[in-house]
Amino acid sequence: MTLRLTTAWSRSSLEEMPVERPDAHAGPAGHLLERGVRAEVGEHVPGGAQDALAVAHGVGAGGPLGGHTVILATDRRLSLVLGSDEVTFDCHLEGTVTLALIGTGNIGSTVARLAVDTGIDVVLSNSRGPETLADLVAELGPRARAATAAEAAAAGDIVVVTIPLHAYTQLPVAELAGKTVIDTLNYYPQRDGNIPELDSGELTTSGLLQRHLVGAHVVKGFNNIFFKALATLGRPAGAPDRSALPIAGDDAAAKAAVVELLDRLGYDAVDVGGLADSWRSENGKPAYALAYTPEAPAGLSQEDAMRWLVESAPAPASADRIRELLAKA
Repeated sequence: MTLRLTTAWSRSSLEEMPVERPDAHAGPAGHLLERGVRAEVGEHVPGGAQDALAVAHGVGAGGPLGGHTVILATDRRLSLVLGSDEVTFDCHLEGTVTLALIGTGNIGSTVARLAVDTGIDVVLSNSRGPETLADLVAELGPRARAATAAEAAAAGDIVVVTIPLHAYTQLPVAELAGKTVIDTLNYYPQRDGNIPELDSGELTTSGLLQRHLVGAHVVKGFNNIFFKALATLGRPAGAPDRSALPIAGDDAAAKAAVVELLDRLGYDAVDVGGLADSWRSENGKPAYALAYTPEAPAGLSQEDAMRWLVESAPAPASADRIRELLAKA
């Protein structure tokens, strides 16, 4: 990833600067695109190359500035000590993804928290309007903002749709065209009413959504895990207790983008196949919800199974375990 300077410099003190942690997923803070100068927090960068960069942005045009020490580097800000002054550049980390969420209930808000914690900017929306998201935006901090559903859809590189299934026709079709759309929806007839295409098996929930979202690239994901488990089971790549989430989709590039996102959030991905195969992770199937709890007692009623899900501590489910459960569907 590279840091691309986007605005002119400004002088500031550390006390006046927004407090932002370096992006842990960026590794070294970046390569300065204009001069190829590597810049890490605490690193002394060569004077000549940095001088050229500084002069190009109006800093110290009267003479050489010497070497400088990077004292703060994030995907938004690069702060340098230039002689006796501190100079701050506003930056943009190329290669970052903006994640939009249409729906901010349990799953939506959990995905947003995970995303922000890994340095991803999020745009939040719901059916009640941006002003109702002020508390969540304040909790998430400067990486989050609220918008309408259409604005969020337009802003997101990846868009997570996490609303009741019966509301799917309200999604903004034009703004989602061309976007990777993660479908978390599950079908509950008692809530959503009977949908003939789903009752007959003609379509999966994701197939229904794809039919509505002409031009979008729908990928099933996040639908089979309880939000409390999603919030706590993320682990670094290679961890022995890393969990996996199933995905399904018809577009290979969209699925690859979702796999990358899941990895960044702390999860492996198990590719179920196309949207026609996504029923394997829908509610009522072996890989749904209880996959991320300790083994449930046999013979639980639906009500008791729900109580077990809510009251049990989340338990990891490896990629092999998820594959095993998907095969049993």
